[in-house]
Amino acid sequence: MTDAAPAQTRVRPATSDDVGRIADIYVAMARYHAALDPAEYRVPEHAAVVTRFRSELQAADEVDLHLVAEVEGVVVGSLDAFMRPLPSEGSMRMPRRGALIGIAVDEGWRGRGIGTALMDAAEAWARGRGYDTLELDVADPNGDARRLYERLGYGLVAHTLVKPLNG
Repeated sequence: MTDAAPAQTRVRPATSDDVGRIADIYVAMARYHAALDPAEYRVPEHAAVVTRFRSELQAADEVDLHLVAEVEGVVVGSLDAFMRPLPSEGSMRMPRRGALIGIAVDEGWRGRGIGTALMDAAEAWARGRGYDTLELDVADPNGDARRLYERLGYGLVAHTLVKPLNG
């Protein structure tokens, strides 16, 4: 079980000034995932990650959420949420309004309540917009993240099965 976030933790909207630090955390998380499953994950170039996050922030509208968690003025985690497209009338999927979540916490701050603080803020944001669900992907070998999400009430809906066709 994780401890509560440090009292000085502040969750706030991300700004363009945060993009470099968000990219640092994301690239470190990519290294972690690539070590867990090198067939599925890679480590992108830092500059490309900066470009991606800067572009997402600039394109953000009222249906997107971009947050950072900071402790003593240092960004230690980030969360993005994007509205999930509703399934068409011809789909068997239930037509729930929801958002897709992406989250990253600096390695030195994992297990200290930062992820929980970010997820709590995202849930409050989604409820305020009348959303029914939040959805996220978690790498199968990433047991720590899975335990966090399960503790927060997230449950398995489907497995994504992948068959490599080259080799």
